[in-house]
Amino acid sequence: MSSAITVREIMTREFLGVSESDDLLETVELLLDEAADCAVVLRGRDPVGALDERDALSLLVGETDPAAATVTDAMDDGIVRVASNASLTAAAEAMAREEVDWLLVVEDEPVGVVSAYDIATASTIAPVAEEGTVSTATDPSPTYDTQGICEHCGTLTHDLVTVNGQSICANCREN
Repeated sequence: MSSAITVREIMTREFLGVSESDDLLETVELLLDEAADCAVVLRGRDPVGALDERDALSLLVGETDPAAATVTDAMDDGIVRVASNASLTAAAEAMAREEVDWLLVVEDEPVGVVSAYDIATASTIAPVAEEGTVSTATDPSPTYDTQGICEHCGTLTHDLVTVNGQSICANCREN
């Protein structure tokens, strides 16, 4: 995992903020409409909790009447924070330690959220970008294979050359 990339570079800057007194069902609808995995529960500008799909489902299958429930009834009042200049490794370790799928990114105040998906995506793309490797699909110089099937005509041959990501026989190269 790249330690050079910070949380600030991959975080989602727009996050869903809700109030403790908001209706739970309306908040769940908002989560669905916005395709958001979580909502930050705010008291004024201060984050006091979090609500994700697991929290809402737990309340919905419980004894509480969902129609009368508020965000406070379902929210998790422990919200895990990470500094915006933290490394991806530090963020991933915090997620694993706290057993959460996302973190609130803070500077002096909340500035975004980062999910496990964001970290996984960035950590798999970053090493390739750091190495500066070029894919054979974009490398026009030919490489030579010993034996195989021509991807153009389907002939088994001992004389394949890989050009633009395709293994081509001598006959197809001439055409």
